[in-house]
Amino acid sequence: MFRYIIRRLLQMVLAFFGTTLLVYWLMFAASGDPLAALAGEKPMSPSVRAALTEQFHLDQPFIVQYFYYMKGLLSFDLGNNLSNRDIADLVLSAWPYTLRLAFLAFIFVVVVGIPLGVWVAMKRGGVFDTTVLLLTLVIISIPVFVIGSTLAMIGSMYGLWVTNVGGAGTLSAYLVPAIVLGSLSLATAVRLTRGSVSENLRADYVRTAKAKGLKRLRVVGVHVLRNSLIPVITFLGIELGGLMGGAIVTEKIFNIPGIGFELAKAINLEDGPTVVTIVSLLVIVYLVMNLIVDVLYAVLDPRIRYE
Repeated sequence: MFRYIIRRLLQMVLAFFGTTLLVYWLMFAASGDPLAALAGEKPMSPSVRAALTEQFHLDQPFIVQYFYYMKGLLSFDLGNNLSNRDIADLVLSAWPYTLRLAFLAFIFVVVVGIPLGVWVAMKRGGVFDTTVLLLTLVIISIPVFVIGSTLAMIGSMYGLWVTNVGGAGTLSAYLVPAIVLGSLSLATAVRLTRGSVSENLRADYVRTAKAKGLKRLRVVGVHVLRNSLIPVITFLGIELGGLMGGAIVTEKIFNIPGIGFELAKAINLEDGPTVVTIVSLLVIVYLVMNLIVDVLYAVLDPRIRYE
């Protein structure tokens, strides 16, 4: 296991540098003039342009710019964005909102999605099974921004729930945004759990357990569920990073000043340092969650061994 973790960590390092290099190239080498985007329609004096060009090393070759960026990132010096605001302060102020939103969405997916998927699998072939599969298919087919905009409009018209979170710190204000953010993941988790549990219910070990007189609840809750959770855990582990990245649309609709909100704003302003830094943090979240998921495989299924 130790050798496997070391090997995976080395792979994570290569994936991190490759991803950040690609994002940095897209934001700087393949984009227009970021200083022009910062100034907008206002003229920028030559002295200010020269100072900003030197500060962000825009007069250097691309690979040199990337080297300076990675040097600052690895030394925990995130630098300033094009608006001369400390990126570290920006991230620290925005991160709690996204963590709160993603955590609630993740809990919603786990608490509702897995039990519902198991229940549907036990009712496989019936009206309830068909209805849930149809509803989840409809949810998967609808973009998140449509669901979010619709719920925000309904809440605003009838005063049913908070539609403008802003700087609110109460968890109740995040319930509807969390449901919107986790809706697609919930539908996928239900279908994935239903398929995995249905397959294991037809396995030989289930018939053996029933023949020994074990109760159906114990067979499903202890044996079937544990063997069925591997693909579900894989999806949920990766999806946690996806919930943070996918919060861009949800945070924009409900005015939540989180990481996604700041990322969307930085993309519109062509603020390369902010975009690359936030994307780099999301890449780290993805890589760490993938490692945790791989380690959990051996916990869920003792037959899995890493040589």
